[in-house]
Amino acid sequence: MKPNLIKINIKDLSWDQSIYPRGTQSQKTIDAYIESFEIGAQFPPIKIQKVFNYTDADGNKIALATIILDGIHRWSAFKEKGIKEIAAIEWKEKPLNYAENKTALLLESAKCNTIHGDRLSSTDKKRVARDIASTDPECSYTEDALAEKLGVSQ
Repeated sequence: MKPNLIKINIKDLSWDQSIYPRGTQSQKTIDAYIESFEIGAQFPPIKIQKVFNYTDADGNKIALATIILDGIHRWSAFKEKGIKEIAAIEWKEKPLNYAENKTALLLESAKCNTIHGDRLSSTDKKRVARDIASTDPECSYTEDALAEKLGVSQ
């Protein structure tokens, strides 16, 4: 099933750093994207997910939040340019319980960043794998599954 393309207001999106697969954002990448916008480059839509049971970075409980799974650098570049709306696709059609799906959200975010754009470094991939392994006592994600999602050998 092909995901629906939507337009969403930038201010309605949340950057959840706990599911962000990188150590930090790259200002160099953001600046390159801004330059590209200025010459008319088109970028793919960002990937988002609506979630409930969510607490933001400031400790505020939010009934329904829309978090970014893929496209933080694009989102940041649009914000810096003063653009109000951005094209997006939803990962899952229905809102997810954030607390129950945090690992899956992190893994999807990491997977997206292994196939395009400013790809994840080996260090970032190792950190994601360690984070998932340390928060998955039932071993829901096998080494094979993690390696496949992160685009690395076991």
